[in-house]
Amino acid sequence: MGRYDFIEIMDMNDYSIDQLKELDAYELMTPESKVKFNKWCKALQVVKQTKYLHPLIAEYQNELAYRKARDEEHQFRKEIDPYLLRHSKVEYRRNKAVLSMDISDKLANRAFRIMNCLIDAVGELGGNLNVHAGEEDNAHIRLFNHDFSVSLIETKVKRRSLLSELQSGSMTIGLRPMYEKIPSGLLKMEIKEILGYVDRNKKAKSICYSETLDRPFEEQIGEFIADLLMNAIDISVYRHIVEREFEIKKKEQERLCTIEEAKKLELKRLEEYNLRRQHLTQNIENQMNNWFKAQKLRGYTEELERFVAACMDETEKELITTYIQLVREAAEDCDPVKDILSEMKTLEGI
Repeated sequence: MGRYDFIEIMDMNDYSIDQLKELDAYELMTPESKVKFNKWCKALQVVKQTKYLHPLIAEYQNELAYRKARDEEHQFRKEIDPYLLRHSKVEYRRNKAVLSMDISDKLANRAFRIMNCLIDAVGELGGNLNVHAGEEDNAHIRLFNHDFSVSLIETKVKRRSLLSELQSGSMTIGLRPMYEKIPSGLLKMEIKEILGYVDRNKKAKSICYSETLDRPFEEQIGEFIADLLMNAIDISVYRHIVEREFEIKKKEQERLCTIEEAKKLELKRLEEYNLRRQHLTQNIENQMNNWFKAQKLRGYTEELERFVAACMDETEKELITTYIQLVREAAEDCDPVKDILSEMKTLEGI
């Protein structure tokens, strides 16, 4: 059972893959954890005023203040001598990545408090929010060992206005209707999955929240924190399923490889059996000739023994007896029975 502070997840090994595919992330939380989580979500509040701001928000404020001063000081920096850049009131440098927020000054304090609440809530769930080094602004949430990008922007609306334009080559002022985008005073938050190699077959999910005049983010904070957690659990389930399906596939491949190897061994055994059988068959005539040759030699031995029995000369008797032993050994050498038995045992695997 996994645990992230007060969030407890059921052991996914207790469910089949098909069950996991059908289950909602919320259903995987233990009953006690559901009660605690729901109570915690309802209690989440964006404070109206706070002296504490997370260091990431303070860094955002400092960086935005620097960028404004830098851009005012170096409006034409591409045309300025490098010496002047180094000795200007505001030293020129590239952007330093900070939280991904695009908001008007009027909405800044409220946006900071909402972001502050988000950072604290993610921390209470056992995760964290940080900014990756570089020049591009970004914010990354790490929760349940999964990564999400998050951005907070102020939406813009079109306002129609009349803009004057001095027409080229004429002193006549022409008027034409134009639309300009102005801050709406309403916030939009986007949280998007950042998937790894193991998730290469999964489409990254993006969750967008937009506030309205009658439903500001202060009333939604618990909802999109809950959605964030459910999304993180969903990714955990997805990866668990991928790992289990990989193990099943791996075991099936191993099983098929074992069967294939067994087939190859059996084929090799049959080939060797047929070769030995063929060799034995081709040698039958030779073995038959050796058999009869051995029998003739043994018959010859018996005739010689009868001759020795009737022999009166001891010297001749001794010489013939020695010769009989040689004939007997020749008969043994010709006898194919031992070779036949050896080849048959090999053939039958005895």
